[in-house]
Amino acid sequence: MDLKTLTNMFPSHKLVMGEQFAQENISALKIRSVLNWSDTIFVNCDFSEAQFHLLMVSSAIFFKCDFSGAVFRACDIDGSEFISCNLTCSDLLGSVVSDTTFTDCIIGGIRGPVNHEGLNFYFPRYSRNLPLTSQAPYYVLTAVGEMIYIFKTEESWRVHGVKRRITVKHDEVDQADEPYRTAIRTADQLDHQRLSLLKGTETTR
Repeated sequence: MDLKTLTNMFPSHKLVMGEQFAQENISALKIRSVLNWSDTIFVNCDFSEAQFHLLMVSSAIFFKCDFSGAVFRACDIDGSEFISCNLTCSDLLGSVVSDTTFTDCIIGGIRGPVNHEGLNFYFPRYSRNLPLTSQAPYYVLTAVGEMIYIFKTEESWRVHGVKRRITVKHDEVDQADEPYRTAIRTADQLDHQRLSLLKGTETTR
């Protein structure tokens, strides 16, 4: 999708292009006096390592925006779209995200939302040239003292814990340390279960 198509599809949306919000503290009070984030198309905006607080965003579209390392706290994102955005190591754990679509986005190292219900991920990538291949964009498992995020690529599992990130090739899972070895095996089982359910649904149609 290109910008012209996007603006033609949403002619009533406001357009914000190329704004720099990197490392800013972005609160609801501040935004209210600057611009309304709902019904807005953001294009090529830099939100890297920004701190978002108490924002309520509805029907917004983010196109080719950079959210790498951004943190969302007590935010409500509803009915929005992220297209070709960089969400590397962004943190959505403390916010509610619903009825929102992520298309062709880089999501390696993303934290949250834990619940994928109401969310759609299309062509997710771990990094710029590394597509994700599992039935879910990522799996979240709880270990003692940490939540473990697991991403599956064509050649390996990418595992993100609280203080550690590891890459484990598919044929070397047995050599991984605990609790990551068990976490990867569990994610693999969940992935096969999701695939079986998907095939079963297609068979009954």
